[in-house]
Amino acid sequence: MNNSIKNNINCSGCGVCKSICPKNAITFETNSMGFSRPLVNDTCIECGLCVKKCHEYKIYNGHKIQKVYTAYSHDAYIRNNSSSGGVFSEIAIQTIANGGFVCAAGFDKTFKLHHQIVDSLKELDGLRKSKYLESDTVEIWDQLKKRIKKDTQARGIFVGTPCQCNALHSYLGEMADNILVVDFICHGVASPAIFEKYKNYLSQKFGAPRKIDFRHKENGNDSYFLFDGESGKYMIPNYTESYPYAYASGLIIADDCTHCKYCSLERYSDITLGDYVGDNADYSKSTIFVNTEKGEEILQQCNNLMLIEADMNSIISKSWHLTTPNSYNPNRAKVFSLLDKPWDYLEKKFFHKPSRFQLYKEAIVKKIYKLINI
Repeated sequence: MNNSIKNNINCSGCGVCKSICPKNAITFETNSMGFSRPLVNDTCIECGLCVKKCHEYKIYNGHKIQKVYTAYSHDAYIRNNSSSGGVFSEIAIQTIANGGFVCAAGFDKTFKLHHQIVDSLKELDGLRKSKYLESDTVEIWDQLKKRIKKDTQARGIFVGTPCQCNALHSYLGEMADNILVVDFICHGVASPAIFEKYKNYLSQKFGAPRKIDFRHKENGNDSYFLFDGESGKYMIPNYTESYPYAYASGLIIADDCTHCKYCSLERYSDITLGDYVGDNADYSKSTIFVNTEKGEEILQQCNNLMLIEADMNSIISKSWHLTTPNSYNPNRAKVFSLLDKPWDYLEKKFFHKPSRFQLYKEAIVKKIYKLINI
């Protein structure tokens, strides 16, 4: 095994290595694809601590899913201001009512996404809803450790991608026992640099952003991408074009996301959140996978949460990204090689659904390829 994470090609950029390094030999810089990744400088003594704590090198025994619920908040405001049924909000509200804190991803004033700690209901709004973007967690681990050391009885909730949840366990060890760990069915994380490019493009058209919402509910149920600028508003149905399409089709996600080892029925969380997976899309409901007794206990404390137990096998079979990573898109490398191009160029060339002719052409190419390689 290597004694330094500088050779880790599967890095997810969690930042645990920087927090654990005794010589401050690790810094984080933006790579050519716009993701923040570690660089090891000459002060490294190859002690191996970064490798020891890196979740990519660790093998854990995860929690097997115990129960599945369809769930939603009874509060219409919470549902309408959530990605789906408002489950995160209800768990967070209960955690704060119990005297705890909430750590999750939220935008700062410049719309940079990073994990932050809040302990009041007033601060929860910014942590609600999905953000199709990689959240910066580099600084959060030390903040969490200080918070727990200050009050060893402190209860908290951490919400993140499956790999971020595993990083939490790796860094805090037993100190994480009082934290409710919540992950979600993850489709991968998008490049912050590409999001910044999109944000700047929309700002030129609609003014500086006042609000950016990846899962806006215009009529309380449907899903839209919303950019609310100082001089205008832009809204499109999700996943049909532009940035939302690029994300959903795997064009702008990180390397490690296309072969994610955390897409598994063994979870490193107490609860896994997901959208409702019934016969029809319903963004007023959520799916909850309960993985531990701790997870079940907090759900039962949420009196404002409707819980309807669902058939586990049926829900698992419909929750594709629970066990399957986002597929590798062959145009992904081309997109990242053309980041210097204007947004209009990328959108016209890549960020839209293919025409019937393109689909037909791709099908013929695939058939020829198969015949050649028989």
